Amino acid sequence: MTNSNIDVSKLSIKELRILLEKAELEVENRRDDAIRDMRSEFDQKLHDNGFSIRELYPELFRTTAVPKTENKQSVTPKYRNPDNPDETWTGRGRVIQWVTRTAEEKGISVDDIRNDPKYLNPDHPNYEAHKAEIAN
Repeated sequence: MTNSNIDVSKLSIKELRILLEKAELEVENRRDDAIRDMRSEFDQKLHDNGFSIRELYPELFRTTAVPKTENKQSVTPKYRNPDNPDETWTGRGRVIQWVTRTAEEKGISVDDIRNDPKYLNPDHPNYEAHKAEIAN
């Protein structure tokens, strides 16, 4: 490290800011150069020894995400297609395809499906309460 002859005590605030900006830019450039050089050397060593980065650091490439089915609580569907009981909908979030398709085919709205007891899922724990709510 060389000792620079800059006497910062004699610089104005503007000159100090310019110097600081230039120094930060130089640090960033040198950092980028050092990383590029190390990567090049590292890649060459991996290649020379017949390894890949995945083989050397497998822990970096493992997926640790929890599958969505385990991440979310299961919600019993509130609605069921009477024409195909395998098609269900919780009534939450985006309206799913069978609901929009049924509404279009029958010329009714999604709200009409929500308010028709024949579309309620009898397996839902609150089926009777939902049915009574619609009837009122």
